[in-house]
Amino acid sequence: MSQLNNPHDKFFKETFSRLEVAQSFIEETFPVDIRDRINISTLQKTNASFTDAELSEHLADIVYQTQYAGQDALVTLLFEHKSYPEKYPHLQLLRYMNNVWHEEQKQKKELSVIISTVIYHGETTWKKKSMIAYFGNPHASLHQFIPQFDYLLFSLNEIEDYQIDNFKNDLLSMTAMLMKHSRDAADNFLSLQPFLVKKLNALDANHQDDFIKTTFRYIEDGISLTQNKLSPIFTQVSNNINNIAMTIADEIREETTFNYVKGLWEKGLKADFIADAFKLPIQRVEEIINKIKKTAN
Repeated sequence: MSQLNNPHDKFFKETFSRLEVAQSFIEETFPVDIRDRINISTLQKTNASFTDAELSEHLADIVYQTQYAGQDALVTLLFEHKSYPEKYPHLQLLRYMNNVWHEEQKQKKELSVIISTVIYHGETTWKKKSMIAYFGNPHASLHQFIPQFDYLLFSLNEIEDYQIDNFKNDLLSMTAMLMKHSRDAADNFLSLQPFLVKKLNALDANHQDDFIKTTFRYIEDGISLTQNKLSPIFTQVSNNINNIAMTIADEIREETTFNYVKGLWEKGLKADFIADAFKLPIQRVEEIINKIKKTAN
């Protein structure tokens, strides 16, 4: 399967693939009449991806299944992340839904009802409309020929920071706050310092090292804030958090160097030229080139 290159998609997939994040999101944000009918204890993530060639650039789909309203029949929850408004969201969601149903047919299962859920953190307002509206103003007699289904929309920009801060699950709280403010200017983002310190220390106390790594990778790679910018935070967190942050920063620098060298080498430039351009030891560049060659083979 293709790799996720968009850091927002990658962060969303890594966080919402965690069962406790999905459970908390449902409990904290879903409409009460739906939330109270979902059997949270039976919620399970499916391992399959329901993307296809047309959806290959939208790989952030997360699919869970659960019992609903006391029935044995499963309801499928499709979580999809968007960082920009989608003109025809129903069409993309319908492709996912068809893929889910096709897979259920292949496995000779009963078709599940799918609750499509869009989590949006773009800068402009998402204007939700019905699928019928895509067709202008069709005559009422034509409505029966147009698919009609709804989806749940959660625009993070419409949720107040204090509400996100008060989410019961720290992983969900951190995820939602980072995504909401991912496009803030550096100074505005750093106004979240008290929140970040509090949540990072809480995550550290609960030994959530992997999630802390995911958080710092997103802050550096997706939000483009370096350790220097974050230095006020590091004086208020544990040595463990500092060490994790430094490790992630080193990994990102290594990946960046690797990608630069790879790009220039594939364009035919020699190792000594690349080493001189990036002020790298020639041995380091040659090591990277040898690694690229082995990967290609």
